[in-house]
Amino acid sequence: MAPPSEMSQQSKNEYVEKMRMRYQNRGREGKTKLLDELVEVCGLDRKHAIKLMNRPVGSTVGRIETRGRKAVYGASERQVLKVIWLAANQPCGKLLKPMIAIWLPHYERRHGRIGNALRKSLETVSARSIDRLLAPVKASEKRRRNSGTKPGTLIKTQIPIRTDNDDIDRPGYLEADTVAHCGNRLEGDFVWTVDLTDVHTQWTECRAVWNKGQHGVVTAIAEIEGVVPFDVIAFDSDNGSEFLNWHLVRYLQERGEKPAVSFTRSRPYRKNDNARVEQKNWTHARQLLGYDRLSDPESLDAINEAYRAWCTLKNFFVPVMKLEEKTRVGGKYRKRYDKPRTPADRMLDWEGIGRGKAAWIRKQKRELNPFELQEQVESALNQVFACKRLDPDAETNWAEVSAPPGSPPARPSASLVGRSPTAPGLLAQPKAEQALTSP
Repeated sequence: MAPPSEMSQQSKNEYVEKMRMRYQNRGREGKTKLLDELVEVCGLDRKHAIKLMNRPVGSTVGRIETRGRKAVYGASERQVLKVIWLAANQPCGKLLKPMIAIWLPHYERRHGRIGNALRKSLETVSARSIDRLLAPVKASEKRRRNSGTKPGTLIKTQIPIRTDNDDIDRPGYLEADTVAHCGNRLEGDFVWTVDLTDVHTQWTECRAVWNKGQHGVVTAIAEIEGVVPFDVIAFDSDNGSEFLNWHLVRYLQERGEKPAVSFTRSRPYRKNDNARVEQKNWTHARQLLGYDRLSDPESLDAINEAYRAWCTLKNFFVPVMKLEEKTRVGGKYRKRYDKPRTPADRMLDWEGIGRGKAAWIRKQKRELNPFELQEQVESALNQVFACKRLDPDAETNWAEVSAPPGSPPARPSASLVGRSPTAPGLLAQPKAEQALTSP
């Protein structure tokens, strides 16, 4: 004979309630027998059973038991944090906490003023509490990655290797990389992103180019140089052919009245040599455009409009942390980071910044609105992925193919449509008038 199944908690509560009514009307001997039965049937400790029997009748059935201390933060805090978190592209709690003071005035202009109690609560909430509050609305996306770096061998031996950027104490030292928006295959023509990151301030700018030809990449780098609020001193890239070419060498060395820019490269197959720009490939390029294939040249202008607003948002309103120390403790590494600050604030903290550039940054901080920048990004992304749906070379989305007639097309899962904010646009890239020749 099979053993009886264990009682559910609801059944136990109903049984305890019936026993409590009998228990309170019995004498000493009757209570002892009822306790013996309760302990045997429900598997309770005898002292706990006595406490249950001494509770008022009706205190068990329908009672919702809550453990731990009462919650300090609730739905009101979660709603405000959710709006800021989504607009800032889902940062972690440690980065979102210093953003609250920056974003809250813009939130109130758009969504109305909040009460003093809610404001004080948002000012005192910890980073860990933010993560707990946002846990129900957080989402994760994982997509397969492809590498589009092809070794450049023409002048590889003439470009020195730099492996460590930890001694840099001023803006102007750039790390460079490219991101392939090729989907699941590298064949054919498609959009690439040129990503430049300043080591000291973490100021990052991205531009989209068609393929990764030498002329297009140099055009993107020249536009970025005209946007950043500092002079370029050094340029450090990987070993891709889009960087290791005479076209870029001439641009960095033959600059007229401007001083030449130092050109270095990382070791082959050592991504950590350019760890900062590798990180920005995710936060600035992949989180904005995802891993879909972008093979329509007409989408370049819209992508760059999105990048202009996107990078502006990141540089002025989204704090970043920099690694200060990494020590090995047993089999693990212990890392210590500095206080989260935006790239614009890091730029203002630099002692060598000129008055004109400092005044421009402060003016931008006053006049820009992160929620408006987010809307600009969303508008540009809608144009980008509208072009993608009409692109005959785009990969087939079988979920859309199998959808019922008349149903709206699904949005790309990795795009920021309905999720994020800012960046810049790129100039049209004319063909080179003559073939490149080595000097």
